[in-house]
Amino acid sequence: MPGYRSDPSDLMQPTAPVMTVMPATPAAAPQAQMLDLETSRVLRFHAKAGTTLHVLEGELAVSGAPRWLAGTVWRQPQRLAAGSMVVLPAGWVEVLATRAATLRLHAPAARPWPRWLARCLSLAAPASASQCFHGEQHK
Repeated sequence: MPGYRSDPSDLMQPTAPVMTVMPATPAAAPQAQMLDLETSRVLRFHAKAGTTLHVLEGELAVSGAPRWLAGTVWRQPQRLAAGSMVVLPAGWVEVLATRAATLRLHAPAARPWPRWLARCLSLAAPASASQCFHGEQHK
C-alpha cells in the first residue's frame, strides 16, 4: 500500500498534498455568484449587458444606471420579490435589500471574436496582416 508507513519516524515527514480533480468547465462559461444581503444593505456593481439577477429569497429594490431626464439625473427603481428575475443593461447597478435577501448574479457568456479579428490573430507572418483589412497579400 502506498500510504502505509511501518517506521513511526516517517510520520513526521511531510507528504505531498492531495489533489482534488474538478470537472473541466469551458473558460467562456461564467459562474453564477450567490450573495446574501441583510435588510437595508446596498450592493453597487458595474454590470455587463445581459447580466441576470435572480432573487431567491427576500425582496430587493434594483436601480439601473443613472440616466438624464430633463436636465437631472434619474434612476428608476424596480421592486423584485422572491422568485423574480431581471436582465440588466450595461452600467452601474444599485441593489437595496428591503428585506433580507439571497440573490444570484450570472454574467453573460463571453462573445466570440469577430471573424476578421480571429483571422488576423491566426496569421503567422506579420507581413500578411494587411491581408485582413485589404483582402490581398502585399509582395
